Amino acid sequence: MKTYKVKSGDSLGSIAFKQLGATAKWREIAALNNIVNANTIKVGQVLQLPIESEPENSTERADVIIIDEDPRVYYQYQNDTTRNFLGKKFRKGIYRLGSHSTEKFIQENPALLAALKISKSEVQALLATSENEGNLDAVNTWDNCFMSFGMFQWTLGSGTAEGELPALIKLVKEKYPDAFEQFCGQFDVDVSEDTNGTYGYLMYKNKKVNTADAKQFFRSNIVAYRFAAAGLDDRVCAIQVLHAINRFNLFYFKKTSKLGGYNLFDLLSSEYAAALFLDNHVNRPGYLWNCVAKAIESTGISFEQLKNAGDNEELMVINAYLKIRETYGASPMTDAKNRAAVTKRYLDAGKISASKGSFKSNRSLRSS
Repeated sequence: MKTYKVKSGDSLGSIAFKQLGATAKWREIAALNNIVNANTIKVGQVLQLPIESEPENSTERADVIIIDEDPRVYYQYQNDTTRNFLGKKFRKGIYRLGSHSTEKFIQENPALLAALKISKSEVQALLATSENEGNLDAVNTWDNCFMSFGMFQWTLGSGTAEGELPALIKLVKEKYPDAFEQFCGQFDVDVSEDTNGTYGYLMYKNKKVNTADAKQFFRSNIVAYRFAAAGLDDRVCAIQVLHAINRFNLFYFKKTSKLGGYNLFDLLSSEYAAALFLDNHVNRPGYLWNCVAKAIESTGISFEQLKNAGDNEELMVINAYLKIRETYGASPMTDAKNRAAVTKRYLDAGKISASKGSFKSNRSLRSS
């Protein structure tokens, strides 16, 4: 087992980046060492580091057998002695970090993404963010949202609240009805009619899943298995990428009084800005516009001036914004500095551009 001794200035994110090559893998370190609060690691503490493994093929089947060997849960198929790791028990359910990375999927499936009218610019901005998030086959049934799934950990929602997961499943149903039937329909799972592109409810056996009691079923290990299998299916993975990119519609193209009546794209339109803002919105959505507004104010540039400014002014605002978001709010962004370093690596490698206007969205093509 590989280990690491915590040094002064370390965070789980920086350790994950240095030792495992991806900031997002801090969750794997936390899970392996039973760390609930990522800010509680101490100098001198010895952490176990995860061993890399390749993802399995998608093999969702009805003849699955769940094997509970506390604290680990496995699955296997009838007439097959091979046991596959599903997840590890924690609190009210299990967690599965998964191993199917967004980057690897995107590299291997350009035709699928092109068919969904996703631009290269959108893909690059997402990649510069997704390394800070989860794997495509990640599953979590242990917290108060009952079921969380995929790269952005879309949830059912706590209590009676709507969740983002039904919106993802709705998109699967619209784009790949065969995949929807394979992973949901044949098991009496559907989406409610009032589910929109962002939030909604699931249906189970023709009943709306809108209470804590109804959502409890989705903590079961058999449901966790179905989602884990879906996260290894290329069609479902492609929809995860599309759904993640659709998130730009929630914050990047909406006009707001906080930005002088402009939207973010009017003011800061580089791929670098888009990637950083997506990262912020995934982690602390309520802080994004306020952080950018404070950054603009700190530079002394007016909203109108920024709209018509060039690359230098855009980068000046971005650098101010990055400082502000590290400490902004009662609960600042998780590991903001290291998350920013991940995005900066993509910029330094030439994979994304800091030039104003470089972010190209295909949202109009997808809506036509």
